[in-house]
Amino acid sequence: MRRLLILTLGLIVLGCGAVQMYPGPALPPEKVAVLEIRNLTVYAVDGVPPGRARTKKLQILPGEHMLRASHNVEGYGPMPFTYTFTAEAGHGYLFGADYKIERTLSWRPWIKDAANGNIIGSWN
Repeated sequence: MRRLLILTLGLIVLGCGAVQMYPGPALPPEKVAVLEIRNLTVYAVDGVPPGRARTKKLQILPGEHMLRASHNVEGYGPMPFTYTFTAEAGHGYLFGADYKIERTLSWRPWIKDAANGNIIGSWN
């Protein structure tokens, strides 16, 4: 019971200030997933732009999603990519990338389950 309470509170905090990326009225936290954007620029979720604001949190419905994004490293120009993953209701996710800059920019995007840190999804 305590673990469930902690998980629920964590999802509420993670979802605070998140932009709703689905039509209709707002749903309770246990019926949506929250995607927190780290060091990437997101252009669209399932073809829908997240709005003009440079939001860092998006509320999405459970199911498969296609994200269109790019790195946000100055001087290298955007390199848009598509990332697909399946979200579960009541879960939080982190969307970011690992970077290595030497002579060229080397990077790899990822989505991690916020609860266990497992990387999920794929990019192309």
